Amino acid sequence: MTRLNYLRFAKNFTINNFSYNYLYSPLNAQIELTLRCNAKCVFCSIWEPDFQEELDKEMKTSEIKHILDELHELGVQVVNFTGGEPTLRKDLSELISYTAEKNMMPTLATNGYLLYDLIKSGKLKDLEFVMISLDWPTAEKHDKYRGIKIFDRAIKAIKAVVLERKTALISMVVTKENIKHMEDMCKLAYKLGAMIEILPCEDIIREQDSAHSVESIDNFLPDIHQYSAEIRRLVKIYPNIITDVITADIIEAGGFGNQDLLHCATAQAFIVVNYKGEVVFPCKIHPILKVDVRKHSLKDVYYSYEAKKIMEMKDSFPFCKGCRLGCAIATSMPTRWVTLYEKYIKAFFNGNLF
Repeated sequence: MTRLNYLRFAKNFTINNFSYNYLYSPLNAQIELTLRCNAKCVFCSIWEPDFQEELDKEMKTSEIKHILDELHELGVQVVNFTGGEPTLRKDLSELISYTAEKNMMPTLATNGYLLYDLIKSGKLKDLEFVMISLDWPTAEKHDKYRGIKIFDRAIKAIKAVVLERKTALISMVVTKENIKHMEDMCKLAYKLGAMIEILPCEDIIREQDSAHSVESIDNFLPDIHQYSAEIRRLVKIYPNIITDVITADIIEAGGFGNQDLLHCATAQAFIVVNYKGEVVFPCKIHPILKVDVRKHSLKDVYYSYEAKKIMEMKDSFPFCKGCRLGCAIATSMPTRWVTLYEKYIKAFFNGNLF
């Protein structure tokens, strides 16, 4: 993200959320384009057969564009396209360009396997920000964890993104085994000209009524105190790390429901639309409320009585206690001046943000 676009982002955020009614409208949105994935990560179950039965329920291009229209009307500033693996969608370029035309910032979360060709072909010319998953500084280990030979392709893609003067963000999932390589990953990202976000692996069961889970997830969970201490050390050394001390503090304290520094505002600040076209509240991990926004107005749903009651609960639901998801923490940061300053304003002027 260029400094000019960041300032535009900050200006619009301030106007939207502080000039009239605090968090009157959502700032960010995530659209899950597909559940399809070309990797087989050992700490993820989305590629397993039960999930793949859902593939025929993906939204059509026209349906996603309609949702983008509604997000624009709601005042959303940033739209993140995720999956599964979003680069498997043939209409990705069209959707990114359409988002940019609506004066929203399109971003992408990808494993990087198909990214290089998309960047070099110019199909992602309207994309400003790309998050690429990379967990190890070597191909041998990363490929083993991801289930396919992907490391070299991801590195090649990151270099291409940087050459196009777009922001590349490496996303590292810290496990019990790779925690000792956090600094190696910071060095690699710096060498590539990329930013890096470092967050711990979590024991998350998506759509709990379906009981999808990685059976041996406990074998991957890192020591949170060791993780947090290393983050505090690394941010003093590497200007390209965007994971901040305040995030480490929240994670080490046990996440939401265990500290008062920050409460979850995901339901308010972050619109999540799943691959079936359902907007979910309060989050996609625990969807208490699901509404098909291909059939109902997204704006009406967001401002509905049912959604408002969920928003007011913040992180007081039983399932919220102990949640340390980085996306929920980052989304909630702007809802308090102290965390907004630490996460975004201070980091921006220190060079630790995009």
